[in-house]
Amino acid sequence: MVALFLIRVMSNGFRITNTNFPLTRPFFLLAGAYLTSFIFNPATWSSDAVTAVMNFSELVFPCYFIWYFCKSTDEAKRVLKWFYVIGLIVSLYGTTAYFLHFNPYFDYLKQTTPSGRVMATDYEDSLRGLRAVGTLSHPITYGAFQTFTVLVGIFLMRKNRSAAKLLIFLGAQTALLVGIAVTNSRTPLVYVILALVIFTCFASLRDKVIVIKVIVVALVVGSLFGMDHVERLADFISSVASNSGGDTQNGSSLQMRAGQLLVAWRFFSESPIFGGGVSATRTIIASGTYPDFYNAESAIFQWAIDLGLLGLVAYFAIFAQLFRSCARVKIRFFRAVLYAMIAGYLVFIFATGVLETMQLFLVIVTLFLIAGGKEHPEHARRPRGRTYARSHAAPSGT
Repeated sequence: MVALFLIRVMSNGFRITNTNFPLTRPFFLLAGAYLTSFIFNPATWSSDAVTAVMNFSELVFPCYFIWYFCKSTDEAKRVLKWFYVIGLIVSLYGTTAYFLHFNPYFDYLKQTTPSGRVMATDYEDSLRGLRAVGTLSHPITYGAFQTFTVLVGIFLMRKNRSAAKLLIFLGAQTALLVGIAVTNSRTPLVYVILALVIFTCFASLRDKVIVIKVIVVALVVGSLFGMDHVERLADFISSVASNSGGDTQNGSSLQMRAGQLLVAWRFFSESPIFGGGVSATRTIIASGTYPDFYNAESAIFQWAIDLGLLGLVAYFAIFAQLFRSCARVKIRFFRAVLYAMIAGYLVFIFATGVLETMQLFLVIVTLFLIAGGKEHPEHARRPRGRTYARSHAAPSGT
């Protein structure tokens, strides 16, 4: 994508077309945060140079290039359809591997990568027990990936309301929800439930009724398989907001977060403006000096320690701009899905950290903004064949 972009710029006389990319200013702030954190921590220059470039690049370039090259709402929807199909296939594979206690993909990786760098595991020997991970390296990352897929499915089902398509859709969504449940991770479950609640709040009355019907059917089906399973699942989810629930579930608790907050505040106060270095959090965890810090399971902790106040402002600016762009989407259904995607993701990363999910999150939101502008009045009035710099003006809302 970088090569295609450079070729396009060269062929255009080294002029970059203005596409009204909504995250331009927040990304400049983020670049400044990474740069200042790097500059003001010279002791870690040798280790932080590549990390800073990679962390910034993998967030910025994929979503920007998609915005730059994706010329129409139909193209964006086509990409989302492919993503949904692939996400469903990966989910079915992960669920099957979970119930069979056998993941051939992991075995292939370990046999073909003998250097010991394959960190993926099914956690069968851990305290919590076997957890589905599909083809990813961590069950929480895998759960977030499936939650993204669920929301993409809802986004694509706006007009496909025939009985046959609705049944297929419900079957696919059920398979994804089962895949999220077998990750044995609470935060993906909280994310998907919160996202569905937010979508219902912002959706039209007709969509609210459909969601309520689906929930009733799900509860009936769940009761047929045994209410004890439903109750255990409810207890498992609710334990995320309990002081001692994390101990009973072999996971995080509010008490654990309080201890992590104290450690994070200590290091943040040492360099509150520019941060302690791009890889400061990773160094603290690797040292083992602060066992109560665990793996710094919150994006707030990591951003504050690594990038300081400038980093926090930059990341919050990204989400503020995303919400602003969502508010300008004219179609209520699409706006409801976007709100659900973004607000639920904020809770997710605040509760458990980014865990290599933000790259894909920004890509999907970008595709949502492009695809959601198909019926925008300004976009509809423009004749076909205009430059995509103008065609993006409608979905971005900026």
